[in-house]
Amino acid sequence: MSQHAAIIGGGISGLASALAISDLGHRVTLFEGDDDLGGLGTTFPWRDTHLEKFYHCVLPDDTALMARIRDLGLESSMLWRETAMGFMYQEKIWPMNTAKDILTFGPLTILERLAMGLMGVRARFNGLSPKLDDITAEEWIRGMVGDRCFEVLWKPLLSAKIGDHYAALPALWLGSRMNREKSTGPERKGCLTGGYRALIDTFASRLRERGADIRLRTRIGAVEPEDERMAVSIDGGGREVFDYVVCTSPLTAFQRMTRTLPLPKGLADLKLDYQGVVSAVILTEKPLTHYYWMPWVDSGATSQGVIEMSNLVPLGRSHGLHVNYLVNYTHRDSELFKLPDDQLVARYTQDLQRLFPEQAKGIVETHVFRAPFVEPIWTTGYSQRRPPTSVIPGKLYLACTAQVYPRVNSWNSCCDVVDGMMKEIVTETAAGPNTGAA
Repeated sequence: MSQHAAIIGGGISGLASALAISDLGHRVTLFEGDDDLGGLGTTFPWRDTHLEKFYHCVLPDDTALMARIRDLGLESSMLWRETAMGFMYQEKIWPMNTAKDILTFGPLTILERLAMGLMGVRARFNGLSPKLDDITAEEWIRGMVGDRCFEVLWKPLLSAKIGDHYAALPALWLGSRMNREKSTGPERKGCLTGGYRALIDTFASRLRERGADIRLRTRIGAVEPEDERMAVSIDGGGREVFDYVVCTSPLTAFQRMTRTLPLPKGLADLKLDYQGVVSAVILTEKPLTHYYWMPWVDSGATSQGVIEMSNLVPLGRSHGLHVNYLVNYTHRDSELFKLPDDQLVARYTQDLQRLFPEQAKGIVETHVFRAPFVEPIWTTGYSQRRPPTSVIPGKLYLACTAQVYPRVNSWNSCCDVVDGMMKEIVTETAAGPNTGAA
């Protein structure tokens, strides 16, 4: 009889794991604690369609994610466009895309601009060096471009992503990010014309066609041994036994669920905090700019910048309205994360009214969403502490954001982790079920 696997978590890691495991002919039961699948890629119903709660895009070298899109028959729905980045400094907007843009970036001196250009070259050729894991991004940047350039340009950018924890961020993470997002040619990004909702729904349909049991609003409290197999305890009552378990939850949740198991000490004791995000989806009648992404630095704004998704996604999806994401990456315990929706909307609206007064007159709708566990807060030397995907061979596996390092946390890097895990599952479950199917 085929083996029966439990998948904990219905984000991209859970969906990709479930589909790959079903490819092996194994039975799948997927547990998701929320009302919907998709994790950070989930959407909210809007008029006759859906919009993403948080901004997303696909990059040309997202090979692991694109493999899933092709496998699910959605490649023909991909739309690719050239996009651009702007940089607002003290309320003035500068382009930040080409070598010429860097050389004409007024807030920096000419020597600092030249150093910035050289930094980009070095990042493309040396940004993935393992040695960068042992030094901080701040140290690496200051050494290449100087103190003032770091304070004017890089410190605000790092703070926008990691907050006050930027000082511990490894240079390897930044080098990986620069490698992923920049190339020598024009920047290109992609999206599915039906949005991430189309991808999530197609995952679910394919899994159900193969007999997978998908259970929403079902949280797992514990993962425990059961003779030669594994049991999961469901919050609110119930206990089920499986041949093996794959957990895709944040590391802190995995550690809580497995606290009675004899995990390797380095995994059980690993301390890894996460940065959260506040995302305001603001629909306007007019575009703010032609830039896809623009941080706001030293401009008196509450939000750290804006992603104008309508510079990538066709306006038809949003009935001609422009979809803007005003974001703050902030810890789940911060005052801003806990601020009531109406106060957040008031602050973000004030940002737009001051920085883009004409466009702000055409604000049509606002929606606010939060996610507490978005980006792990990396520290130097993390490569040596990164958790394994095979925790108890043949019985317990982990595929989560704690393992994407030094890659940037994205749907593509999560799929990369799943691909690595599947090689181990294929080998370690080849002997067949331990005592039969559940």
